[in-house]
Amino acid sequence: MIKPLTIPKELPADSALSFDFLRKEGIKHIQQLAGNIWTDHNTHDPGITILEQLCYAITDLSYRIDNNIKDIIGRDDSSSYRDLYSPASILTTSPVTIQDIRKIVIDVKGVKNAWVEKVMDQEFPAPWNNEVSQENLGKSIIKGLYRIEFEKEESADVNTNLTADVRARLRACRSICEDYNEIILLNSQPIRLHGRIEIGQVEDMDQFVANILFRVAAHISPKIPSYSLREMLDMGESIDDIFDGPALNHGFIRNEDLEKGTRKHELHTSDLIREIMDESEVQAVNQFSLSTGSENIEDWVLALDHSKTPNLQLRKSLESLSFVKQGIEVSVDPSRVERLFYDKRNQEQYLKLPENERDIIISETNDQELEQYYSIQNEFPSNYAIGSASLPASAPAHRKAQANQLKGYLMFFDQLLANYFSQIAHFKDLMSYESNDKKTYFRQSLIDVQPELEYLLVNAEGYQNYLKGNGEAKHPDYVRKNKFLNHLLARFSETFTAYAMLLQDPVQRQNQSSAEDLINVKSNFLKNYPELSANRGNGLNYSVDFSLKNNISGLEKRIASKIGIEDFSRVNLGDGDAEGFHMVEHILLRSLPIEDESWKDDLRYWVFTSPIKAFDEVSDSANTLCMISGHGLSTDDVIEIHGSEFYDGVHRVHNVTDNSVEIAIPFQGSTQGRWLFKNSTDPYSLQLTFMLPAWVERYQSQNFKRFIENTIREESPVHVRCHIQWLELEEMKAFDQAYFEFLSALSQQ
Repeated sequence: MIKPLTIPKELPADSALSFDFLRKEGIKHIQQLAGNIWTDHNTHDPGITILEQLCYAITDLSYRIDNNIKDIIGRDDSSSYRDLYSPASILTTSPVTIQDIRKIVIDVKGVKNAWVEKVMDQEFPAPWNNEVSQENLGKSIIKGLYRIEFEKEESADVNTNLTADVRARLRACRSICEDYNEIILLNSQPIRLHGRIEIGQVEDMDQFVANILFRVAAHISPKIPSYSLREMLDMGESIDDIFDGPALNHGFIRNEDLEKGTRKHELHTSDLIREIMDESEVQAVNQFSLSTGSENIEDWVLALDHSKTPNLQLRKSLESLSFVKQGIEVSVDPSRVERLFYDKRNQEQYLKLPENERDIIISETNDQELEQYYSIQNEFPSNYAIGSASLPASAPAHRKAQANQLKGYLMFFDQLLANYFSQIAHFKDLMSYESNDKKTYFRQSLIDVQPELEYLLVNAEGYQNYLKGNGEAKHPDYVRKNKFLNHLLARFSETFTAYAMLLQDPVQRQNQSSAEDLINVKSNFLKNYPELSANRGNGLNYSVDFSLKNNISGLEKRIASKIGIEDFSRVNLGDGDAEGFHMVEHILLRSLPIEDESWKDDLRYWVFTSPIKAFDEVSDSANTLCMISGHGLSTDDVIEIHGSEFYDGVHRVHNVTDNSVEIAIPFQGSTQGRWLFKNSTDPYSLQLTFMLPAWVERYQSQNFKRFIENTIREESPVHVRCHIQWLELEEMKAFDQAYFEFLSALSQQ
């Protein structure tokens, strides 16, 4: 039973909605401030009359504050609640688990079921071609690869390239440093039923047989069901559990159903007999057996081909099944049975659900007109001659002056109250990241609100400019706006503390330009948060044309947002002073052919080698010092040097320090080069390399460089190893060429 809405007879004693409470508090305050000179607190006292009018206005203000939050933050247009993300946009994620990947494949139109397994036996050659590399890396097993096998719907369009559709869907949400090694559409294996079925009283024999065959077909090759949001809620699922996982187009898939829809490697006649017996009016099943269309008929267990999926043959089964009632064989119409069977199966097909069945959509609200203000002067008794009860033209001049004097005095109260009403009305803007208006204090004009205000204003234009805040310092607004955005970020457990500290001026902390820049960065981050959150672990979608500049990975977008880069588009960093970086997933390099003669033009040269800042002399004249930061090398490790004038080749490491190593070759001059670690057993699995432009002005600050490196490591998935390299301009130009050639080749796969 719905509880009716009622107006309470008694308000809480300490509520601002209570006029009596406010009046008592006001008189108590008067007594504290002027109790020795103001002793008459009765109703006839003009001061008490003013207090009562203010209390009445405050109850109206409190009433509006007490509105449902939906009405306070809603808008009276199609942008209602634009700053509130729906569950489907904020709770869903890109696929993370094997179950998630399986749901994504099943959600592709035309796919009936799918199975996902990790590839544990895939070997790849070394990324460079020499004896040391092949000996150490020739048998490396790549981690992060998956094999996808799927079954198509019997009703799927034969002209549809389902494999391409599945591949495109998977690559669009591929996890970082993972890939799909094989995507296989399984062929069907025909299954034929044999036996004798005794039946009872059946009105429509063809429909009865179609129902039996549908039960058997569903057991042999079950379809994973999808549900609407309402169905999931009716099953007792919570919102958090319903939207936990990838966003699907055709409804929600339960993990319990996936576990039941396991791949069958054999069929048991006893299971199929039980399915048949569950149909009403089936009395007995005799001489039941199974076959795959050959002469080999199995009475108990039928082994299935692991490379195929079983599929019931309707016509052949109808030829080898008989239906008997009281010893008399009953005939059926095979064509009608087939038609009824397919009609029933087509009813099970799930079309793309409308948005309101896949998400919770908040309805538009009505404008509550929270800002509309009615002057308290209109509520005064007529003998005060203010508000709508103005003095006649024949009134004495001193009486008119007294009335105007009271109007001027009350205008301060009117302005404060009107501003409070405006502040409530703009609360939705304070809690918004969509608005470009960075104001946090809102005022409204009393012109056309307070009667005869024009006679009190010396300069109406100056009054309007004051209300608009023209000429006022914007710094306090910016500081407050940042605090509101911090609150919104905290709702998602996000923070920009480190970036904010970097923007602070060393002399004047949090100056206006820094605060404004910080507002823009936070606002853009929140505007794109559903994508930056759900796709934070996504890799590059290399099925999409790389001429589309916005085709970068979800991880790159998130890192760029965190370090204040608003333009996510892919650019040639070697062309100028563009801020940004390139990210290379090592696992995508596995398919590059090995060509020794073009090694330095190969993208792997830049990814798998690191810079040597300088070569120098050491006390041992037989050795040369190599200046390498963060190398992670140990004595007797083997490195290979490239791009130097005198030191190219394979060397064993000696005398290791934090920022240098020695190699056994006499010093021949100072030059720069790159080195390659030869002892690694797997350069492909779960690794990323970030290339950043070392010459960009903003990156000259060591603090900012350290902030970028920390952000990259913090935002990258914890199981992925990150390599960070700072390239000079000429190096970046060479890298850009190899990188974009690689992307072009990758998109053709």
